[in-house]
Amino acid sequence: MPGAGVHLRRMVESDMVSTMHGCRIAQMKNPLIALVLLVHFMGSMSCSIGREETSNLTEAPVEVVFTDAKPAVAALVGRLLDNARNDPRSGSRRGELGIAYEIHGFPNAAYTSYVQAESRESTDARWPYYQALMLAKQGSHEQALTALDRAIEIDPGYGAAWMWRATWSLDVGLNGQAEEGFERAKSLGLEAVADAGIARLRLHQDRPEEAVAILEPLSQKARYPSIYQLLGRAYRETGRVDEARIALARGRTTQPLSWSDEWEEEKRAYEVGFQARILRSQRALKLDRIGEALTILEALIEEEPGNPVVISTLSSAYAKSGEITEAFLTLRRALRRESVDYTVHANIAPFYENRGDHDIALQHLDRAIELNPSVAFPHTRKGLLLQKLGRYDEALLAFENALGTSADDPHTFFYAGDVEALLRRWDRAIYRFNQSITVDPSFTLGHLNLGLALARENRFVEARAALERAKALGTHDGDVVRALSYLARLEKGSN
Repeated sequence: MPGAGVHLRRMVESDMVSTMHGCRIAQMKNPLIALVLLVHFMGSMSCSIGREETSNLTEAPVEVVFTDAKPAVAALVGRLLDNARNDPRSGSRRGELGIAYEIHGFPNAAYTSYVQAESRESTDARWPYYQALMLAKQGSHEQALTALDRAIEIDPGYGAAWMWRATWSLDVGLNGQAEEGFERAKSLGLEAVADAGIARLRLHQDRPEEAVAILEPLSQKARYPSIYQLLGRAYRETGRVDEARIALARGRTTQPLSWSDEWEEEKRAYEVGFQARILRSQRALKLDRIGEALTILEALIEEEPGNPVVISTLSSAYAKSGEITEAFLTLRRALRRESVDYTVHANIAPFYENRGDHDIALQHLDRAIELNPSVAFPHTRKGLLLQKLGRYDEALLAFENALGTSADDPHTFFYAGDVEALLRRWDRAIYRFNQSITVDPSFTLGHLNLGLALARENRFVEARAALERAKALGTHDGDVVRALSYLARLEKGSN
């Protein structure tokens, strides 16, 4: 650290960006975060609102000196900081440093680094683009739009930038600019999210019928919660209350509209540390990038062979790649450890079940329940296996135990109803299927099987209504057609 006589400013990096469009570096607001000293560059800092004044090309890179940080993060930032110092005129070096700062929780240092990157490399649209995203996160949409316009001027063919321009324009009431942005994004390949954005614009313009006309076909092609939420709102504003209730239930997982953004995805390469790599592997697995996931996970299992999340995710990756034996062996090796997490027992049970070793599968499920009785899924798996074996009363008890730990999954009520139907206890089956659609009105199988159970009780009007609701959901068309045909035969036979 420099002595008192050296004219360097010491500042503390905030965990907020609330003033970053006004000042490049803000004061610490939360004393509980890790103490960080920000040794900034020589000279004064600009605090003007709006676009920062052009940085001097001799300006030193922003330095964050950690007193309490993960070694992997400190090492990454240290390497990138050396790169920036050794190549002071490089915009890419400052931008890379900014990405590392942003990913690891130092937004003000990141923002200043992006400003420095833009001043050195004005032809790279990423640097004003990243500034815009950071400003928008703090609600500074007008300043964000100014930065975004600079990015679009450099690269007018980047669809994600137009989506953000349209979205933020809508947020600040610039409807014409919003429509232009959505149309440009649509022409650049982001058709589904752009159409959803146009529907949202129509709702803002009090034109809900037009929003419905856009969203109904869109919801059949892109079954995302955010689209169902918009459709539910549009239905409600046109007075279609029952349809609104179902659509909103299908979109009950709250998440904003999102779209492909390669520039944002580039930041993932700067994630370091154990937890960050687990998350990266899980994202890769979700996107079917199985080779990438396996590369990460096989390294992680060497570092922490007893980590239950790594064990389960690695086993899933092997199974998804078709390496079923290796998936099984990964879990079996974990069982040899002194301390075994309940997830290992729960996840190995299906392998034994598929091999026909039902007793061993049940033993593992019982052990999982013993280790963590408050989690529903081992109870549910046990119930499904017992149902498969024809041990219906025991299966019902397992489903009851699952519901005792969590009553927000419609499938569990459905499974219990299915067992009651197998036992021809139609009144109890009806009760369970009704519970499943109460939890989730968009659960097609609940409506479908409720209709069949009602038909068996000769409650044909109610049965047809339930099957029509299942038909309206549009997810199991073939099953609904067969169920309606079965209902017709029962009605005919009762006359």
